[in-house]
Amino acid sequence: MTNTMREVRSARWIAIGACAAFVLVVGRVAQLKLMPSERLLETVGSHASVSIEHGLRGRILDRSGRILAASTFGWALFVDPQLIRERAWDDPAGSATTSAVADPLGRAAELLAAALRVPAADIAKKLRDNADRRFLVLCPLMDESQLEAVRELDIPGVGKQMKLVRHRPSGDSTARIVGKTGSDQTGLSGIELLCNKSLAPTNGQMKFLRDVHRTPVQVDTGDYQPPVDGGDIRLTIDLNIQEIAEEALRETVVSTNAGGGRIVVVDPHTGDILAMSDILRARRGWNEVTRDELRETDAALGRNRCATDPYEPGSTFKPFVWAWGTEHGYAKPTEMIQTPKNGPYRTSFGRSIRDVKYYGPMSWNNVLVKSLNSGMAIVSERMPHTEMQSMLQTFGFGTRVECDVPGETAGLVTAPAAWTNYTQTSVAMGHEIAVTPLQMVQAFGVFCNDGQLVPLRLVLREDETATAKHSQRQVISADVAQATRKAMAGVMTEGTGHKAQSERYQLFGKSGTAQLPKPAGQGHGYFEDRYVSSFIAGAPLDHPRLVVLCVIDDPDKKKGHFGGSIAGPVARDVLDDALQYLGVPADKSDRRKASEPSDAIVD
Repeated sequence: MTNTMREVRSARWIAIGACAAFVLVVGRVAQLKLMPSERLLETVGSHASVSIEHGLRGRILDRSGRILAASTFGWALFVDPQLIRERAWDDPAGSATTSAVADPLGRAAELLAAALRVPAADIAKKLRDNADRRFLVLCPLMDESQLEAVRELDIPGVGKQMKLVRHRPSGDSTARIVGKTGSDQTGLSGIELLCNKSLAPTNGQMKFLRDVHRTPVQVDTGDYQPPVDGGDIRLTIDLNIQEIAEEALRETVVSTNAGGGRIVVVDPHTGDILAMSDILRARRGWNEVTRDELRETDAALGRNRCATDPYEPGSTFKPFVWAWGTEHGYAKPTEMIQTPKNGPYRTSFGRSIRDVKYYGPMSWNNVLVKSLNSGMAIVSERMPHTEMQSMLQTFGFGTRVECDVPGETAGLVTAPAAWTNYTQTSVAMGHEIAVTPLQMVQAFGVFCNDGQLVPLRLVLREDETATAKHSQRQVISADVAQATRKAMAGVMTEGTGHKAQSERYQLFGKSGTAQLPKPAGQGHGYFEDRYVSSFIAGAPLDHPRLVVLCVIDDPDKKKGHFGGSIAGPVARDVLDDALQYLGVPADKSDRRKASEPSDAIVD
């Protein structure tokens, strides 16, 4: 009995002890949970995190490796207004009774404004208007001095966030070529959009264990993947020639009070676009025909009008019709064409064709030199409609060039079903057709390449050489190409290009002056006294190295509007400077200033 009682008492004490131990354990767990020690705080809550490491977007380079666009890491400044308000912090002034206690947002605004060099009132308003927010960006991108000043501040709730920043060192000069990226570094326009996949980086990541203070405490092998930067893209653009072309274009657009201008420079043998620029200029008191709202927001978002906006080429189109008519036997260069001596020529269907000046019968060669509408109409009437349509197609008009310029259009060509005798004679003079500058320079290259059309290109790719050679096609014979070039050399000395002669190089080219079409909503047809003036030229004559097209949009008639007078000198100056930059020797033995011919004409 005694032993039994002892066993019961022992069991009771054991049970009491176990319960006490259990209570102590539960209490300790609760204490550790609710009031952990400083040492435990270092590890409590440790868990896996993932840190993203950003790669750099690839660079966009010109043909010589000069940077047109590149990415760097920058810092944005953000704040937590609520934390600034709620957590006590020491004012750098050193006083415990400063305004950091009485008005923490106001004092933080003063310190941050001094660091950012902006008005304190602006910062204070942002902080107070967003006092309950946990994340507010105060400066999307700090410069080096701002960053250094912010680092010296010790304000709770103020932090820095790394971000990728896209720079365009060449500025607006190449803006519509290069394009723009969004805040996430994705291409929105231009080459940035077209080549986004190649330029985009692959971000890396690191998986790690962190403590309650978010400090990494462990990284396992294999949990780190480094970022891979995006690939570089090299363009055919030559930044020096780009600057030469844009400066010459801008000077003339301003001096002629024009609404805008476009210029393209190409190497006709490779199809490389060496320069491409367009300008729009709002004029007080003018009803501007061409607008680009996106360009007004950001230059890089605007249309590249060298590819998107077709224009009526006027007489610059005549060399293509002349070459085609010669190639297919509808006229010979020495044949006398019965152009009128007095008054307009009347076609077989009764249309009246006017010339600026009447010379009487002229050779087919001089029809091009003197830019005679009547002569072009006479020979065009010898061609079937299908022949003229075939000419357009073979030279590449009415189809996109497809040379890596986003938004490119195909121009405007009358459909065969709507083609009339009137259309036939209009196209022969460069009317009732609209072309893009890119189409014009590509087609003009046929005269520089012994009759072969070489496709244009803007992006240099390693695998493109064989493809480009395969896509070349014979448009006219070498003999006709050289004859057309020779006739256009006569344009420079005896025709509409006499004001655009170079003292160093023998140029061959053609001017054009077309009436400006009325935009939608302003009626049909053309303005009576507003024009599109253009000039296209190549040089040197025997071995062409460059082709330049200049288009002056809607020049002020009071300042001049003929293509040979205002667009021609731009093309000449760009050819002179660019050829010298490329080291091409002069091919003119007579360096004397060219004088105007006695029978000078305008076009």
